[in-house]
Amino acid sequence: MNSLHWYQKPLRMVQSVLREPDIRNYRADEVVRYLQTIGANCMIVNGGGVIDYFPNKTHLARINQFLGGQDWLAELIDACHAADIKVIARLDFRGVEPERYEQQPDWFAQDVKGDPHVLWKFIRRPCYTGEYANGHAVDYLRQFMSRYAVDGIWQNCLNFGIGPCYCQSCRTLYRQETGHEIPETDDYTSPVFAEYRAWKAGHADRHMQRMRSTVKNFGEDKAYCAEIFGMFHVGNAVQTGIDLYNARDYFDFLLSPAFQDGSAHPGRKYDHLNAPASTIRFLKALDPAKQAIVLYGNNGTKWRYIKAPSTETRIWLWQTLSVGGGMWNCMFNGQHPGATEDTRNAMIEQPAYQYSLLHEDLLRNQQPVTDTAIFYSKPSRDANGHDREELDQYGTMISGVERMLTDCHIQYSFITDLDLTPEKLMTLKTLIMPNTTHLSDEQITIIRDYVRRGGGLVATYQTSLFDEQGARRPDFGLSDLFGASWTGMWRDTGSDCYQLVRQPGHPVLADMDIDHTRVIMNEDRTLLVRYSGQSDQEVICTYIPQIYNQPPEFAWTDQLETEFPTIIAREYGQGRVIYFANQTDRSCYTNGHEDFIQTLENAVRWTAGQPLSVSTNAPESVQVALTRDAADSDSLILSLVNMTGSTRRPMRQLVSVRDLEITIQLDAGTQLAGSDWLRCEHGGSVVCKGEQQQIDIRIDQLDEFAAVHLRLEDDHEN
Repeated sequence: MNSLHWYQKPLRMVQSVLREPDIRNYRADEVVRYLQTIGANCMIVNGGGVIDYFPNKTHLARINQFLGGQDWLAELIDACHAADIKVIARLDFRGVEPERYEQQPDWFAQDVKGDPHVLWKFIRRPCYTGEYANGHAVDYLRQFMSRYAVDGIWQNCLNFGIGPCYCQSCRTLYRQETGHEIPETDDYTSPVFAEYRAWKAGHADRHMQRMRSTVKNFGEDKAYCAEIFGMFHVGNAVQTGIDLYNARDYFDFLLSPAFQDGSAHPGRKYDHLNAPASTIRFLKALDPAKQAIVLYGNNGTKWRYIKAPSTETRIWLWQTLSVGGGMWNCMFNGQHPGATEDTRNAMIEQPAYQYSLLHEDLLRNQQPVTDTAIFYSKPSRDANGHDREELDQYGTMISGVERMLTDCHIQYSFITDLDLTPEKLMTLKTLIMPNTTHLSDEQITIIRDYVRRGGGLVATYQTSLFDEQGARRPDFGLSDLFGASWTGMWRDTGSDCYQLVRQPGHPVLADMDIDHTRVIMNEDRTLLVRYSGQSDQEVICTYIPQIYNQPPEFAWTDQLETEFPTIIAREYGQGRVIYFANQTDRSCYTNGHEDFIQTLENAVRWTAGQPLSVSTNAPESVQVALTRDAADSDSLILSLVNMTGSTRRPMRQLVSVRDLEITIQLDAGTQLAGSDWLRCEHGGSVVCKGEQQQIDIRIDQLDEFAAVHLRLEDDHEN
């Protein structure tokens, strides 16, 4: 442990986003006392950029008008270090106000008319190639770190390059490096800008590398990270040329905002209740070796003066810990959360932070146990995703799959197109591909071989219909696995649509009372496909054309049967495949009817072909997460997060759940060596039934969070 840098250990962070007057009467001792009380090990505090919180001597300085002669920042750093608390400085190079802009307008981004890019009606924004974000930012960073012994730099809102920039620097570089002029059409997402978008993304990478190198010149123990939005922020990634895919190569830990107030999507009041665990799983898939952290706020982003809903904030923290994540409280005003206008949530993270502090050696390397993985494809996201959920054809599919997996207590993670290898796939029982439209020939070969050798596959809708560059294939690239070919037609099945049951005894229709119905629900969109009719293939359901529900006298048809399957099951080599020609995954999210949830769950269980790791009597409102130490495969942690409460968001109270039973299936030749309760609110037991190769765990009552550490050993070690 001593050889690790501080940022490679579990992080419990507090950020105070200071307003300009907040440095008056700054009490470093009170800030440190608060951090110690809750168990934080890192403080993030304003350094400068938009407003400088120190006597900055670089060009275009904008020194805080309340600074006076004090050096509050040096006092805070010294006080934190004396208490063994790290300090990260928040530097913000998003832009300057008009007065500073006029001193050096050629340093900043321009639109096609030569006017500045404007943020919040007055901030003039830079671009990735201009002097402000490069020479100036590097000089600023170097001078700042020479003056202050900070432990790292947080570059706030790195992705400032919105859309095309026509400043002289960008025009000249683009012409030199591509031989072309920057397009001047209106639609930045059109193919006309494809080359420019790729070019800009390259310069965004160079900017991150330049900033990282500057930080690392002061020591490898100095951390560099920046604000990059998450896997569902499609528009931001396309517009700026930067997302978490870039971040994994440059940042010392991976972090993504997961605010309760729904900042990931326009118009959403509150984000998904499983957002923290989802975020951590994705970050760990990007780079399992780096700490994965959720950026949350006990005061909101839209309502920064008012506390975030308390009950759900606690759920947020326990969810983060349950899958091995770290926590970054981005408190949005005041010197610290206990010294602001609304202090009702000032101590809310204390139980979670103290839990992490007490067990940080166990928590450092935890990775989700993976029965199944969701394949995340950036080209598919870029082509089909949208920030507005009603227009989205990718993120909503993933959200639907996650809802089913979480509700059904199936252990999962993500696997990205950056790391799709035979070795990674063979650790899975089932791979889920939600509308993974864009796949390379190499990826198709890897997936085909994985199934042939015994893997399970669940795929939906247009999966494999395009190559990685977006060129349309004549048919599914995985047509042989699906046992289906696309006719080139699709139908809007958004209302009054159904699927005809053709194989009522198939396991994909288990637990659906199928003996009492001929039809199950259909929704969203459906491809019209034809199946190949192989002997190892079964058509489970077929498409029924829309049956209008009004007027009721006409709400009927005598044409329930068509030749177009909606669910196909087949065996391929030693593996199993389920293909959904419709959007069952998206419907799990947009509709949530049990027909969608149950068929998708059954598809995962059937294609797995073997028992899954966890079974439980816990209700859907209890998240059950099993993680394994990446450095010690015999060390497991089972965590349960209670989300049982009211019928409306945000929840105001939790309802305790009693008599929970969880069974963990052990690998052959493995048994329980010992167990320790890390948190148990009312009592529980752990029993290993060696002859059944399983661990039975009982929890008498779950209020908020419970966790137990399980130590395994080989049978012959007994």
